[in-house]
Amino acid sequence: MSFLNLRTPRDALEKARREHRRLETTAEMDHVFNFFVTAYHVFDYVEKTKAVEQSILDKFRADQDMRDCRDLCDKAKHLRLTKRSNPITDRWSGTLNGAPLNSVPLNGDGDWELWSGGRKVDIRSLARRVMQKWDAFFLLHGVNE
Repeated sequence: MSFLNLRTPRDALEKARREHRRLETTAEMDHVFNFFVTAYHVFDYVEKTKAVEQSILDKFRADQDMRDCRDLCDKAKHLRLTKRSNPITDRWSGTLNGAPLNSVPLNGDGDWELWSGGRKVDIRSLARRVMQKWDAFFLLHGVNE
C-alpha cells in the first residue's frame, strides 16, 4: 500500500515539480524546505521500485547538484550534518545593505543561498538544475511510472 497516493517514481517527481513551482513563485522557507526534501527523496522511489540499476542511480546521486540537494534536505530535517561539510543557508533581503546599486531588487522578498565547502550556490538556480536533471534522468532511463 502506498502513502498519500505516492506510488511510483513519477508520482514523487511530480510532487517535486509542484513544490518547485511554489518555490519559483516565492522563496518562503516552507517552499525551500518542501522542495529539497521532496526532490531528494525521489531517489527513494527510484531505488525501492528498482526502476534503474543501483550503479546508475549511485552515479547520478554523486552529481554535485544532487549532493547539494541531499545536504539541504538532510540539514533541513536533522539540523546539523556530522559526516559531511555542514552547509549553511542565508537569505538576503531586498534592501541595499551595502550592496552595489542595481545588484539586488528593492522591496523584494529576498532569496536563499547555500554556502558549502567554500562555494556559494543560489538556491532557486540549484532547484531549477535539480528538476532539469531529474527530468533528463527519467527520460534517459525510461522511468515512466
